[in-house]
Amino acid sequence: VGRRLMRHVLEEFGDTPLTLHATANGQPLYEQLDFTETSRAEMVRGRFTFATPAPAVPVRPATADDLQAILRLDLEVFGLDRTHVITRLPAFADHLRVAEENGEITGFAAAWPNMDTHVVGPLIARDPATAKALIASLAAASDRPLRTDIDVRHTSLLSWVKENGVDPIATNSVMIRSLSDLPGDWRRRFAPLTVAAG
Repeated sequence: VGRRLMRHVLEEFGDTPLTLHATANGQPLYEQLDFTETSRAEMVRGRFTFATPAPAVPVRPATADDLQAILRLDLEVFGLDRTHVITRLPAFADHLRVAEENGEITGFAAAWPNMDTHVVGPLIARDPATAKALIASLAAASDRPLRTDIDVRHTSLLSWVKENGVDPIATNSVMIRSLSDLPGDWRRRFAPLTVAAG
C-alpha cells in the first residue's frame, strides 16, 4: 500500500523536488523511487540535565515583533518560504525562543508537545553555540523530556546534548529526489520542525 501511495504522489507531482526523513525500514523503498541520501539525522531523547552549561549567548522568549525577522532567517536557512508554517509556531509550540545579538535575530527554536515529550524544532542558529543556548533555554522552560532530530554533521551539538542526558534512540536518513542537495544552509539548520515536515 505504501509503495502504491508513494508512486501515485510522485506521478501527480512529477519532477517536483522532494525531501524526507526515512527510517532504516523505509529507506530501501525510497531508494527504489529515486530518492538519494544527502545526510543523516540522529533522534535523541531524554531529560536535560544541565551537566555541561550552554554558552553565554543571549536568548529570550520570542514576541510578535520578532516574527518578520524569524521569517527572513528561516527563508535564508531553510531555503524555501515556510511563512504558512512558521507563523503558526506561536500557537502550536509551548515555547518559542530567539537568540539575539545587537538587535539582530541570530537563531530561533520552538518546543512543542508530543505525547510525553517536548520536541525541539525547528532549530535554526548561526552556530553551534547559539543552538546550544536555544536548547538550554527551552529545556529550562520545560517540565518534560526533550526529543529532537539533529543533523549528524553537527557533531559538537550532538556531543553536548548527550553530555546533558539526551540520549540517541534512532538514526534516520535525510533523502532527496529531483534535487542535487537540500536548499538553504545546512550549517545553520540544526533540527527540523518535524521529520515529516522538514
